[in-house]
Amino acid sequence: MTGLLGGTFDPPHFGHLVLALEAFHQFGLEEVLLVPTRFPPHKPGRRITSFKHRFRMTELAVADSHELTAADLEPFDEPSWTVNLIEKLSGKGIKICFIMGMDSLKELHTWKDPERISKMAKIVVGTRPGYEAESVDIKYRSIVETFDIPGMCISSCDLRDRFARELNTRYLVPGSVRNYIRENGMYV
Repeated sequence: MTGLLGGTFDPPHFGHLVLALEAFHQFGLEEVLLVPTRFPPHKPGRRITSFKHRFRMTELAVADSHELTAADLEPFDEPSWTVNLIEKLSGKGIKICFIMGMDSLKELHTWKDPERISKMAKIVVGTRPGYEAESVDIKYRSIVETFDIPGMCISSCDLRDRFARELNTRYLVPGSVRNYIRENGMYV
């Protein structure tokens, strides 16, 4: 079974990597694909770093991992709907274990066809400090399996702010990603 972790990855950080690796090990996955969204439908009006930079940072973040792979699988000209991606991969005979964090589970009711996603893929949700599964509608809790990950309270939003304000980002993102962000003058 192939793990699939989608996201904006603006920037990718250790929270994403730990979530992916824990799922890899806990569910006996063959690999985990980290798929940056090209056009995130849940973030209209928000300034998002170009796909080219987000994909390159994701490649750098997983470069030293044999379990994780950055994958460019999103459409070039339309919103990135998870259900469409899973349908495309399932159509190729790939069994999918869709990985998400507890913060994303709280938003699952806003996604396109979450029930259809659960019919095509196993959905696994990693714990996250400050987010309790009990606060999610039972309808959505019943279609996922939760698993524990080490408590890491890191968010891409906070990291963008930290880079802009020149605060510490060391040990929050891989060094190669920090260097890339600085070399390209991002988040200033």
